[in-house]
Amino acid sequence: METKELKVNQISLYREIARNLVNPLEVVREAISNTHDAAAQEISIRIFRNEANQFCIEFADDGDGMGEKEFERFFNLGDSLKAQNNIGQKGLGTKTFFRSGRLIVESQPRLGNKRYRAILDEPWDKLNHNELPTYTLSEIDVVAGNPGTIITLIDYKIDNPERIFHFRRLKDYILWFTAAGSFKTKFSEETNLRPYIQNIHISPHVLLDDQITREKEYFAGGHRFPQPNENPKPELNEQEFPRSNYYCKHFGPYHNETQISGKYVSFQLYGTISGIRKREEVSSFYQGETHKSRFGLYFCKDFIPIVNKAEFLKDPNYQHYHLLLNSQNFELTADRNNISNEDSPEVKWVLEEAYNIIEQQIKPIALQGFFQIRAEEEVTLKQKKRAEQLVIRMKEYKDLPPLNALDLPIVKIPTNEAQVAVLFSALIAKGVLTNFKIGTYSDKSTTDLICENKDGEPFLVELEYKLSNLFFHGHAYETFDKVVCWSVDLEVNERRDTPEHITLKLVKDNDKWFLKYGPTKTIEVIELKPMLMK
Repeated sequence: METKELKVNQISLYREIARNLVNPLEVVREAISNTHDAAAQEISIRIFRNEANQFCIEFADDGDGMGEKEFERFFNLGDSLKAQNNIGQKGLGTKTFFRSGRLIVESQPRLGNKRYRAILDEPWDKLNHNELPTYTLSEIDVVAGNPGTIITLIDYKIDNPERIFHFRRLKDYILWFTAAGSFKTKFSEETNLRPYIQNIHISPHVLLDDQITREKEYFAGGHRFPQPNENPKPELNEQEFPRSNYYCKHFGPYHNETQISGKYVSFQLYGTISGIRKREEVSSFYQGETHKSRFGLYFCKDFIPIVNKAEFLKDPNYQHYHLLLNSQNFELTADRNNISNEDSPEVKWVLEEAYNIIEQQIKPIALQGFFQIRAEEEVTLKQKKRAEQLVIRMKEYKDLPPLNALDLPIVKIPTNEAQVAVLFSALIAKGVLTNFKIGTYSDKSTTDLICENKDGEPFLVELEYKLSNLFFHGHAYETFDKVVCWSVDLEVNERRDTPEHITLKLVKDNDKWFLKYGPTKTIEVIELKPMLMK
């Protein structure tokens, strides 16, 4: 018997990690995650094009820096000193930097008196030519009082990078989906979390410098939530929801913990319910994104939103919620864009307990607050729209031609099927249509009217404003005997094929209209307009 070792194609693995980015901005997430792990309090991100017009991204921090061993872990696969259950523990994320023409890493450890520079040339090109990249590491002059790390990606390999890496979208992404947008400080007083969450008190500041669009801003990190506003005053410029659009209620912080099979399990829940204007204060949508795709409830790891699980709320109005559910017991998929262990006992407990808080504490308050205001405004809005529609209707009414026929109690020509029904009834009452008596009318039934002739025999009547409408309503032609319409707007001998593949033909005989349905059925068409407007 021979024992065989498992082998890994390192080149292929490096290449696939760098290639399989769901979102190119994940390179920003990874860089900020590294600065966070290094206890950085200041992060600088610079977007620029160099002298050769190559697109470049530079990340700099004032963290602990790296020595020679840390450089090896940075470039190697599977090396990491991160605590168990933290994002990036497999050491794969930095390989997203390899999707570039050149990678330069400069670092000075906080402890010690050395500064290093590593250069990786043509990593992406080499990987795609099945060649394993190599880097040079050299010691350079120390910069006094300036520990930390600078990572520069030169000629980052994506199409049209300015479309994605621009100031507005970058800032939004940083504050929503990276360690610089973590909401961990909401739980900094939970002492049991400190062994599991690095630097739980630190919320870094970020300098974002987009030298291509010439936009620059220095801002505090931390996930953005709108300021509370539980009793908003009406905004006069807001046409539809002048109060609820500006409502905001915060929920949490909720922290629950337990032991399952001797393992510490916990979760943290925080968030808001708010109107659209308050949500717009904390989000900047990219093209095609909507409130329904951005808001709802996120599963989080290291207090960073990972995946939107809006369906967890079981609420059709989920987009009004902005809830973040964190658990260090969540395990991430290889691409770190989803949770891989939802069926584990630990995660099942987390989800059940969190759901109970949402159903028993959060939703009842939301119903009594935001949704109550919203419901009141919807009633007002409906009344307002009805009043506006009535004004329009009155203007249109004045322009309608008069009927002026047979001394009927109807003064304007019909404009819809319901008015045809009223006119039809009036003509029966006046004796113009002598072989009709109306039995019952229903707008929910397959056929509109059950009528009787002068001998009391029942027959079925379909009402239409224009005869052509008959073909758009999906009627089964076996279910009526006559059609009553205001006008026949089809040509003689015009043919139509029904869904049952039976030919329907319009014919005229002695000024009377008929629909021939197949070889055996004839449907009389009664046109009202010629009776009244000759």
